[in-house]
Amino acid sequence: MVRHDQGDHSDKPKAALLTAAVQHHQSGDLATAIRLYRTLIDREPENADAWHLLGVTAHQQGDHKLALNLIGTAIELNGAVADYHSNFGMVLLALKLAGRADAAFRKAIDINPSSGKALSNLAGLLRRQGDVAAAVDYAKRALRSDDGDAETHNNLGNALMDCGRDQEWLEDAVASYRRAIQLQPDYALAHWNLSLALLTAGDLTEGFKEMSWRWRWSGFPAHRRHLEKPPLRTDSNIKDKQVLLYAEQGLGDAIHFVRYARHIRGLGARVIVECPLPLVPLIRAAGVADEVFGEGDEVPEFDLQAPFLDLPAVCRTDLNNLPDSSPYLAVDPNLVSTWRSRISEYDGFKIGLNWCGNPESPVEKFRQLPVSALAALTAVKGVAWFSLQKELGRSDVPPAPEALDIIDTGKSPLQETAALITALDLVITTDTAIAHLAGALGKPAWVLLHQAPDWRWLAERTDSPWYPTLRLFRQKQPGNWMPVVDDLVNALKDTV
Repeated sequence: MVRHDQGDHSDKPKAALLTAAVQHHQSGDLATAIRLYRTLIDREPENADAWHLLGVTAHQQGDHKLALNLIGTAIELNGAVADYHSNFGMVLLALKLAGRADAAFRKAIDINPSSGKALSNLAGLLRRQGDVAAAVDYAKRALRSDDGDAETHNNLGNALMDCGRDQEWLEDAVASYRRAIQLQPDYALAHWNLSLALLTAGDLTEGFKEMSWRWRWSGFPAHRRHLEKPPLRTDSNIKDKQVLLYAEQGLGDAIHFVRYARHIRGLGARVIVECPLPLVPLIRAAGVADEVFGEGDEVPEFDLQAPFLDLPAVCRTDLNNLPDSSPYLAVDPNLVSTWRSRISEYDGFKIGLNWCGNPESPVEKFRQLPVSALAALTAVKGVAWFSLQKELGRSDVPPAPEALDIIDTGKSPLQETAALITALDLVITTDTAIAHLAGALGKPAWVLLHQAPDWRWLAERTDSPWYPTLRLFRQKQPGNWMPVVDDLVNALKDTV
C-alpha cells in the first residue's frame, strides 16, 4: 500500500482535482496549483480549463511566452470560452503585441458581450493607444456587466483622466478610483492613480498622502530602499540631525523635488542629497544642501532619511505653502559667460527649443511635438533657434525641419545645458526635464502640454505655482497640436 502526504491529490477525481488546484491558485499558492494543473493534464490532455489556468499561472510568474502556448492550446481545444481569449489578450499585451491583443479581446466580447473582464481589458488597451472616448465607453459597458470589479473602476478612472484636465473629468475619475478602493481597500495601483488625480485637481494634502501607496504597487518604476536609519516624518526632531534626501525616479522629478533640501535645512538639519550624477554640480552651486553626491557613490553617515516624493507629505505641502520658489538651482557663472559669448554671434531673439523627451517613456508618443508642428515656427521672424534636443540622431527622435534653421548645440552635459538655458532669452519645450530645469533656474519657459499631462501642471491653468517663470500651452484635443502651435506662434510674435 502506497502512503501519500497530506498534500498529495493524485487519487482525487478529476473535477475535485481541478477544484483543489483553483483553490490553491486563488490563495496565491501557485506552486501547488501548477503541480495539480499538470497532474490533471497528464490524466486528461484535452482538459481545456487546466491548460488555460496553467497558462494564467505562467503569465502571473512572468513567463509570457509559455503562457501564450498554454492558453493557445486551451483555445485550440475549446475556442468558445470568452475568458480564454480575454486572458490570451493580456498575455499578448505583456509581449507588446497590441494588435493581436485587441483582436483577442474583441473575440471574447463576440463570444460573450457581457464579459466584464474582456470589456475592461479592451478599455485599458484603447486608453493606452490614445482612443480615450472608446476606452470610457468600454469601461462603462464593463461596469454595467459587473459593477463590483475594482480593476474596471480603476480602468474607467484612467480613461476619464485621459479625457482632459478639466474639473468634471477629474471629479469623475476621483470617484472611480475611490470606488475601486472601496471594493478593494489594499488596491495599491488605484491608490497611486487616486493620488495623481487629487494632485492634478490641486488637493496636494490628500494627494501626497495617497502617494505613499506607490511602494506597494508592484509596477512602480522605482524600488524602495531599505535603509537602517528611520524615515523622516512630520514630527521628527531634525535639529542638528544629518538628514539624507534621495531621488527615486527620473531626472525631472529629481529637479522638481530637490527644492525641499533648502526647506529641511532651514529647520536646523544638516542636509545630505543623493541625486542623479548630472545634477550634482547644479545642486552644489546653488548651496541648497550641506553635502551632495551622485547615485552609486558611497553613502555618508546620516540619522534620518526620505525619498524626494515623500517630502511634500512630510512638510504638509499645499498650494499655499509651496517651498522655495525658483531659482533654486545655479550654474557656474563662467559657463554662462562662455555660452553668452558663443551665441552672441547670432542675431535676433534667442530661443532654446526641445520637442521630444525620453523616447522610451510610454507617454512620449502623446507629448512629443511632431515635425509638422515645428515647421510652423518659421512664421516667426527675428528669432535665432538653438537646439536643446540632446537625442538628435536617434532613429526614434524626429529631426527638426530644415526650414527652421535650428542651431545644433551638441550633446553637452546637463550643466552645460543649464548654462545655455541661462544665456538664452526664452526656452520652448514639451513636458520634459528641460521644463523642470528652466523652471528651477528661474528662466522664462513656455511648456507645450498634451491633452492629459502630468499631475504637476494641475488642471486648466496657464501658469505653474511650482515654477513661476513657466507659461503653459495646453492641447485641447488628443493628438491635435496645431491649435497649440498657433497660440504659441501668436504669443511669440507679440513677444519678439
